[in-house]
Amino acid sequence: MVFQFQDRRQKTAILQHDLGIGDLIFRLPYIRAIAEQSRNGKVSLIARPTCRADDILREETCIEKIICYDRWRKEDHKGEHRGMRGHWRLAMELREYRFGRIVIFSGRLKYALIALLAGIPERIGYGGSGWSWGQRFFLNRRPFIKPYRGNLNSNYQLATELAVRHGFAETPLIPRLTLSIPLVRQWSEKLSDLPSRRFVFAMGASVKKKDWGWRNFASLAKLLLEEGNGVVCLGGKAEEQLLASLRAEIPPGLRPHLLVLAPPSVLDSAAIIYNCTGCVGNDTGMINVAAACEVPTIVLIGERPPLGHDPAIFHMTAPGVKEIRVEDLRRTVAGIPDRQLASS
Repeated sequence: MVFQFQDRRQKTAILQHDLGIGDLIFRLPYIRAIAEQSRNGKVSLIARPTCRADDILREETCIEKIICYDRWRKEDHKGEHRGMRGHWRLAMELREYRFGRIVIFSGRLKYALIALLAGIPERIGYGGSGWSWGQRFFLNRRPFIKPYRGNLNSNYQLATELAVRHGFAETPLIPRLTLSIPLVRQWSEKLSDLPSRRFVFAMGASVKKKDWGWRNFASLAKLLLEEGNGVVCLGGKAEEQLLASLRAEIPPGLRPHLLVLAPPSVLDSAAIIYNCTGCVGNDTGMINVAAACEVPTIVLIGERPPLGHDPAIFHMTAPGVKEIRVEDLRRTVAGIPDRQLASS
């Protein structure tokens, strides 16, 4: 006779409020930690499409399902879960899954209310502060966490405190991304014509004040190429023109060691970065992806709180990001040590 033991751990949902790739990376180690204490070692993640969770987490064995939180679409400024009717619709969708617990990485009142309307018995969240203090009336598991008052980016700090105080983790956890060996090897082969010492530029910028500017990146690329390094410039559809302008700025004799790429997925970009010596870029999601691949990463920071979650991240600071000097950054990049690449 074969006995099958029922997993009595809670069927768990996690709600990711923020819309960025970096925000998802910040919470990734805690998503895994919560899954370890959940039914079958898995969780369902409720996240906005802009987080790219379907892409970033496709190699994660701890994810049972990704539920789209369609809050707002850039193309038509609408969303299935927008407004009071949308919140009700999301609550009814979640009710169908019969979750026993939800962990809300947010202090917003509405998410705790949605969880209550969805009939989820155990509701964990930040507990709100200021105008959203009322969130705690719809949560039923303490402790609540206090607002972060330090000088670092708060999203990682708040997620850490929630995970530690609720016993999902004992100490702060550093985000690390799961990459498949075949994908890493595939990009290793595609980059094999570049010098072994190569640097990747993450040129995307969600807002103008974060953008160092393509001309600055072009000047840095020229210096690095002249020194015998390889340079890989990454971007998406929004950066196509910038990438083309940068390539045109590089003298033809240096272009054989320059690659300008628009990878099909975030994990493809991650595999490219993994095959490089270091990464330089604006303060956007791809910087956090690079660090999560344990690649030395230089983030260009203006008047923004520094990132404090990963020892792989180094900061170049100035009163404004445009004031960071190309030559200063070149010297910093030159100090990045060689690393064992997948192709080696």
